[in-house]
Amino acid sequence: MEPRGTKRKAEKTEVEKPLHKLPRAVPLLRTQPSLYSGPFPFYRRPSELGCFSLDAQRQYHGDARALRYYSPPPINGPGPDFDLRDGYPDRYQPRDEEVQERLDHLLRWVLEHRNQLEGHKLLKWWAQSFLPGVPHVVAGFRNPEGFVCSLKTFPTMEMFENVRNDREGWNPSVCMNFCAAFLSFAQSTVVQDDPRLVHLFSWEPGGPVTVSVHRDAPYAFLPSWYVETMTQDLPPLSKTPSPKD
Repeated sequence: MEPRGTKRKAEKTEVEKPLHKLPRAVPLLRTQPSLYSGPFPFYRRPSELGCFSLDAQRQYHGDARALRYYSPPPINGPGPDFDLRDGYPDRYQPRDEEVQERLDHLLRWVLEHRNQLEGHKLLKWWAQSFLPGVPHVVAGFRNPEGFVCSLKTFPTMEMFENVRNDREGWNPSVCMNFCAAFLSFAQSTVVQDDPRLVHLFSWEPGGPVTVSVHRDAPYAFLPSWYVETMTQDLPPLSKTPSPKD
């Protein structure tokens, strides 16, 4: 028992702190060189998507119209016989350093070309052009207002070079091998010549190609007048037995 007159101290009741107020361990990234000694990681070299240029008045152009290229003289050849500084003070237009351009021109180009080609668009254009033998594809790039502001020509046989180093890109060999396999699969599946019979090939990402057989509407798409016109001067079609028969 406690002596008379002794005051008991009020016991503090510990209240459990909410989880979101508990101190969290600060994430760390160690910098010891020995931790990173290993094979060189995958590195994709940057590729040029386009260009913009500024003229002498610093006016923006979303193409290369104002670009000028310097061609150096041969290393072992004679030097130029003229003074490169001749006329320089009269023609040089200094830039207004008070105008902070920063990334304005680059961001403007990105906005104008945000619908520029991506890998899947190149694949679609390549497939549509390679099979019929179209040598070039002319692409038009539009601005935010929807007007075409520039054109670019893509040689069909060089489209793959734009995605060659992309691990998630497409490969023309894979495309053509699958095309050949699918055509062989369709040839072995569609064995009955009947305009009222429709074979519907379907595919879902991650699954195989499936086929279902349907007759007449709503899948049949050849009108009767077309079938009658195409077959009236031809001998009757011989019915090929179905594998299910």
